Amino acid sequence: MQQDTLQCVTGQFTLLRPGTNDHQALRAWDASDEYLINLVTQRHPLAKITLINDQFGALGVALSKQVSCWVSDSYCASEALNLNLQKNSVNPLQQFSPLSNWPSEGNIAVIKLPKNLSYLHYLIEKCQQANITTLLIAGMMKHLPKNILDYLQKFGSVKRHPFVKKSTIYELQLEQVAPSKYPKVNQFSGIELVSHANVFGRDKLDPGADFFLQHLNKLPKAHSVADLCCGSGILGLKYAQDHKGSSLDFYDESFMAVESARLSWQANKLPENAHFYWDDGITNTSKANYDLILCNPPFHEQFTVGDHIAKRLFKDAQQSLNPNGRIIVVGNRHLGYHKTLTKYFKNVEQIAADSKFILLAAYA
Repeated sequence: MQQDTLQCVTGQFTLLRPGTNDHQALRAWDASDEYLINLVTQRHPLAKITLINDQFGALGVALSKQVSCWVSDSYCASEALNLNLQKNSVNPLQQFSPLSNWPSEGNIAVIKLPKNLSYLHYLIEKCQQANITTLLIAGMMKHLPKNILDYLQKFGSVKRHPFVKKSTIYELQLEQVAPSKYPKVNQFSGIELVSHANVFGRDKLDPGADFFLQHLNKLPKAHSVADLCCGSGILGLKYAQDHKGSSLDFYDESFMAVESARLSWQANKLPENAHFYWDDGITNTSKANYDLILCNPPFHEQFTVGDHIAKRLFKDAQQSLNPNGRIIVVGNRHLGYHKTLTKYFKNVEQIAADSKFILLAAYA
């Protein structure tokens, strides 16, 4: 866990970034966070703000006196916010999921630019529903989509503030928003899949999941099964469809993903019970004693690429399997999950592989 001190116009704050280690010098904020803090404090010092997509709580801590509503899809972001609020003796903030009805107290929305424009569209639509007309959308230059200015101009008039430390802020005066097309329903491998706007693979089947599904018939029948990093739930849903009587639990750190998996389960009218957990891995349930864990782990956290997420997930899986249980992992070959898994399991076997993906089984 990295710890650094943010010095800004609202004070000095010690901020932690959970999930990192000494080999990853990653801070809990970037230059676009600093830019937002300065701009909000200098130009909108009395405004109540709706704060959206604050990645590790830096904005929530630094702007806490102005925040009326803190919105995030990420369980990890919420945990980081709570940790940093406590670390700096700052009062708790009202927290909401992107699917909640937000209070209409804030007259300005402060948004860290998300990775996908489908989710940004959804957030802009939610701002309109909350009667917010001024949106400050910030990001690092290297993360900006090439068409971001044209894209934002579909919703109203846009002013781009000057670049500062390779970051910028777009100030959008919201005028009109076409309805978002999400949640979206697709058909994959005989499964009706419902996907909200921030779910990976929301428009087409993730290639890694597709490869996993091609070899699902090679997996043993298990009673207690978890779909870890479930997304919209395609792996767990297909397994449940093929193995009647299995009990399924779905886990994801994206609230939208968990709700998508829940809707997908209902849409497929599967007869067995299932449980859905918004969690960073498998940490907050006493049911963790699985025969089988299915896992298509992400290798990025926001805009940071690495294997630190997979390592956390594999460690959780090791502690959440029964003595005879096993985890099945799919990943790009270049990620080297075979070597990573050997740090947590005595046995690692290859089930299938092609030029891009590899499917592995790991057990004690």
